[in-house]
Amino acid sequence: MCVDNSNNQSVPLHKQLELIRFERGVEVCESIASHHAQLTTLELERLNIILTGKPDDPWRDQTTTLTLPSGRQETMSLHTNFKLIAREKLHYATGLAENGGCLDAAVSIYVALVLAHLFKDGNRRTAALAALYFLCRYGTPIPGKALYAVKPGDLRDEKQVGTLKTAISEMARFASRGNQGKT
Repeated sequence: MCVDNSNNQSVPLHKQLELIRFERGVEVCESIASHHAQLTTLELERLNIILTGKPDDPWRDQTTTLTLPSGRQETMSLHTNFKLIAREKLHYATGLAENGGCLDAAVSIYVALVLAHLFKDGNRRTAALAALYFLCRYGTPIPGKALYAVKPGDLRDEKQVGTLKTAISEMARFASRGNQGKT
């Protein structure tokens, strides 16, 4: 363990590395958004590789069992084409965003990617970066660390999805107030 001097708490080294990789992912995500580029499956794959630090194919290639926040276990089946599933989810979120539903797009892609569990590792972090992309590209940029800190619970529960939407909405509202003071 290593000590984080900003709040005198011990932070495991693997968590520090995870945060550093997430911050790098935020930089890449913000760059994609600032150039008005579309978030594609290739970019999503690249973000996941940055987050995990594993240069091999990040797409899940076997069934996996997850422990949900409730403690319940769920086995995720293997799909034949994870890239196609990701493309469909990105297309849907892009449609929402381009029709004025930036917040809905961010929540939709976050929930969809977490629930689909397309990658071997880093699914929630990849989902957070995808949500950040939609907020930066189509709406109000918020600090990436704020999305990183969100612990949404079990997104199979509509109440938890509503809580996530409220949290992201509040972050966006707070960020926009901060940006108004800079003009």
